[in-house]
Parts: sequence; structure tokens; C-alpha cells
Amino acid sequence: MSLRNQWSGLFWLVFSIFVCVEAIRMGTGSFSSPGPGLLPFWSGVVVGTLAILLLVVGTLTREEGGKIKNLWRGMNWRTVILVSASLVIYCILLPRLGFLITTFGLMTLLFSIVKRSRLWIQMFTALVTVLVTYVTFYVWLGVQLPKGLLGF
Repeated sequence: MSLRNQWSGLFWLVFSIFVCVEAIRMGTGSFSSPGPGLLPFWSGVVVGTLAILLLVVGTLTREEGGKIKNLWRGMNWRTVILVSASLVIYCILLPRLGFLITTFGLMTLLFSIVKRSRLWIQMFTALVTVLVTYVTFYVWLGVQLPKGLLGF
């Protein structure tokens, strides 16, 4: 029995039940006419399902005696610090430079960290990612994105 998985599964199950109850109180509506609680409700259902799965797996598996120091073995701290710093810089520059420029720069940097490939492939992939998210959120869903320097 994996006691850690059972406790964490129990925590997430209680949390998901709380989210679902509060979402129902807000009003879920229907798929054709969604209410403000529809997305939180289904998010709670997904988290609850995963929590039940974790509880079952935690009950059926044996816990191996591992030490906490083994968790950090082999960690590439340079990458962790670089990604964290780039996300902080992204948050600072986003209102000033706008969504398109800042996200393009962040995605290019992240693609270069994750996989060493040619610069034009990283930039093309970043451009496609930015355009897809821009069209999805700004054009299709009507979400306000920071305009910045380009004005759109």
C-alpha cells in the first residue's frame, strides 16, 4: 500500500468534491447555454476521477522505500532556473511588448531549451504556436490580449 498516494488522492478527491459543489451552486447551465460553473464543475469531475485512480493505484501497489534526496538526483538546475527566469521576464514584458512579440520570444527560448534544433525550426514552431493561440483566444473566443507595440 502506498500511503503517500492514498493521502494525496484523498486530498484531491475532497478538493474536487468541494469544487463541484461550489460550481453547482454557481449554476452550471448546459452545454448549449453554459453557466459560470460549467467549466469548474467539469474540471472538478476530471480531478476527482484522477484522484480516485490515484487512490486505487495507491491501494494496490507497494510503497518502495525511497529517500527525498533521490527525488532531486539528476536535476538539471540550470534549465530549471533558466525556464523560471524566462517566465518571470515574460510576465514583466507582456504588458509592454504585447502578446505576439513576448510569446514568440518565450516560445523560441523554450523550444531552444527543450530540444536543440535549428534556429529557423524553433522560430517557425514558435510562430505557428503564437498564431494558433492568437486566433483561438483573440479571434475565436474574443479574449482580450495585451496589444503592446504592434497594436493588435
